[in-house]
Amino acid sequence: MNKNETLEQFKWVDTHCHLQLTKDKIEDLYLENIEYLIIPGIDIQSSLDARDISRSLNKQSYWSAGLHPHEADEFENLKENLDDLFNEADLIGETGLDYYRNLSSKSNQISSLKYHLEVANQLSKPIILHCRDSFSDMFEILSDGDYSNPIILHSWTGGNKWTKKFVDLDVYFSISGIITYETAQDLHLAVSKIPTNRLLLETDIPYLAPNPHKGEVNKPSYIKYTAQKVSELLGVSLEDLSSMTISNSNVLLARNSNE
Repeated sequence: MNKNETLEQFKWVDTHCHLQLTKDKIEDLYLENIEYLIIPGIDIQSSLDARDISRSLNKQSYWSAGLHPHEADEFENLKENLDDLFNEADLIGETGLDYYRNLSSKSNQISSLKYHLEVANQLSKPIILHCRDSFSDMFEILSDGDYSNPIILHSWTGGNKWTKKFVDLDVYFSISGIITYETAQDLHLAVSKIPTNRLLLETDIPYLAPNPHKGEVNKPSYIKYTAQKVSELLGVSLEDLSSMTISNSNVLLARNSNE
């Protein structure tokens, strides 16, 4: 960060902002430093809520519909409802693989993920992927597919080894507040391996509040702390990082910069 810059000067795109899950009153949230945001669904109801909030929010926003890997055991029962939402949504997801909690079977997580990927590709819509302790399977699935739509790896924590591998798949890497944690040393090293045209920022509210608010309920305005850390790690100004990440978000959404 240049010594003449302040954290309040610049705007950011929050590419993963669960406004429908926060206990804060949305009208009370400070959004002045947000250029626009993406509200991801994680099941049928939260996808519907994301849609409704996006339509009523006094801020440019987009919404996605999907089934989180934690809910993948219900995938077959919900497929028809998901299809209706997929056609309507701006993006597909949040879907993916979570082998840390394993709240659904691995086979069902993989089936749900592959279906989301196929639909997103058919509809030419960006897809948001959750990838936790599942890098090998995720890499294999994405490598085996022929996907031309934008793919976002949300709250990326892959570290040096996996970042280098996934870069070859031309995916987007979205960095959350985890980057501000002292325990994220491998991620600190990995950020510089991400192509500048594939770098995104997110909050994942209400989760993963960055330092100095770690352990609290996350807020959209806290994205500035994530941006500050990424700026330091990359050795770029906040102004350049803001411009870069807004441009990247515009490209993946096929969004005109004048919108």
